[in-house]
Amino acid sequence: MTDVILVSSTMVRPENTNQCSRTKIHLTPYDFKLLNFAYPQRGAKFIHAKAELVSINDFLQPHDSVPNFTRCFFPANDFKSSDGISESLLLLQVTELKDGVFISFGYNHMVADGSSFWNFIHTWSTICLNGSSSHIQTLVLKDLFLEGIDYPIHIPVPETKIPQKYEIPSEERVFHFTKKNISDLKAKANEELGSSDLKISSLQAVLAHLWLSIIKHSRLNREEESHIIVAADMRRRLNPPLDPACFGNVTHQAMATTRVGEMLDQGLGWAALQINEQVRSLTNENYKTFAETRVRNVKLPQPKISGGPRKADTYLVVTSSPWFEVYDNDFGWGKPIAVRAGPNNGFGVSLVVFRGVEEGSIDVHATIPLSIWSDV
Repeated sequence: MTDVILVSSTMVRPENTNQCSRTKIHLTPYDFKLLNFAYPQRGAKFIHAKAELVSINDFLQPHDSVPNFTRCFFPANDFKSSDGISESLLLLQVTELKDGVFISFGYNHMVADGSSFWNFIHTWSTICLNGSSSHIQTLVLKDLFLEGIDYPIHIPVPETKIPQKYEIPSEERVFHFTKKNISDLKAKANEELGSSDLKISSLQAVLAHLWLSIIKHSRLNREEESHIIVAADMRRRLNPPLDPACFGNVTHQAMATTRVGEMLDQGLGWAALQINEQVRSLTNENYKTFAETRVRNVKLPQPKISGGPRKADTYLVVTSSPWFEVYDNDFGWGKPIAVRAGPNNGFGVSLVVFRGVEEGSIDVHATIPLSIWSDV
């Protein structure tokens, strides 16, 4: 029933292919941390496919579970950003269904972050819908290179070793938070902290709730550590700030770490505060210090999972954002009715955050190891 048939595949390359006229763009220290990242799903590859026996309702299953065949509709499964030397930096797939269209993509994190990519998708869909590229905003490129660095930055050979990949059986589900759910969680988190000087955001409250819920059912002992990694847009945090529309990857990761027992004892507000403090620590100074340290000691981030798959369960990795306008993109077939994330090519628990269909709501596409799934 889920056979996806390839109709055509097209590679789009720049018109000018003269090697001498090309401008070399060096990787910055900020790019190193992305080399082992999965594609959130040379030239751009466009794929046309058909799955005429699959209907929209096959994707929208009861209890918001995500069917296993969904991964067949994404074009960049198992790619890492370091694969960009041989694979397309952008892959887009349009699959015709029995009663609709499934549009999917994969892009290299060295080129863009979620903010840039969703701006690109919105611009492209606007051109397709209107049949014209007039009134389209000029592309704003990132110009953020540290001074005094001898480019290119050389990566030591031992650091280029591909990290061991653990196949962790998992299940996927979309958790839906209504506007009222979010308001209640935010109010509870701030009330538990009891301080007017702190303000837990809606997203921080939702993530803290998920973190706490997963930890409660993780079967980790009270002395073990749990980590949550949250990506943050640095454009407005830099000094001077960058244009919010600038194209590129300008994200940084905040990681909060706590012992399981302490989190269970302290509750929602305390968990949200750990996330809040780490996100607020992502400043202009912090960002530059990170880069300068990377240049002096070039290392590619590797997940410290010495215990194999069992330890992978202690990491929650949060990507995407409810601020991205995922439902406002119409290529001429109508606006989306649902959004799903591609396969989790990373490690640990994956939480991909989207704006919900209803105003003020949030959807979280979660990939959770089977070792804790049955109890969540």
